[in-house]
Amino acid sequence: MSRPITKLDSIENTAIRLFATKGIKEVTIKEIAREAGCSEGALYRHYTSKDELAWELYKREVEKLGTLLSDILSGIGTYSKRLKQSIELFYTFFDEDPKKFTFILLSEYNFPLESKVDPGLNPYNLIFKFIEEGVKAGEFNFKDPILGGAMIQGLVLHPAKLKASGRFEVKIKEKIIEVVEACLRVLKAKKVGAKERY
Repeated sequence: MSRPITKLDSIENTAIRLFATKGIKEVTIKEIAREAGCSEGALYRHYTSKDELAWELYKREVEKLGTLLSDILSGIGTYSKRLKQSIELFYTFFDEDPKKFTFILLSEYNFPLESKVDPGLNPYNLIFKFIEEGVKAGEFNFKDPILGGAMIQGLVLHPAKLKASGRFEVKIKEKIIEVVEACLRVLKAKKVGAKERY
């Protein structure tokens, strides 16, 4: 009689949920296996340790998000429009899969410095590059793209952190326009007509 096939998706989804809820350091392999309905041995057939599991999931999900973000930021339309679309991407993702988004958002500092996400798919790098290009194109008048990128990331991500901690009762995507307007003010975005802007 053949052995039942362990569902890797179940293991990974369970791990993401537990990491998002309790934090990576507080979760054990035994707990992941129990919640996923498999043996610890079955889990170890896919990953050598909890840390490897956490890192591989984090890297995969960040790069997947980075791919979507890259498509938007390198697309057509004004820089203001593409900035709005990127914020919509983040907040829609949060509302549709809050556990996965929370895992990505809160896990960044749990990994060794030598652990690297693909630089071309790292959302931070993509935002810095986008703002730098917007400054060169004359659509953003903020003179320091690195500082501008850091400020924009704070404006976009901190409300999501508040939502993850339960301090926002509404869907985070209901705040898109307010966040977009704040970002455009920070970047001193070029004034254009409403249709052209968004």
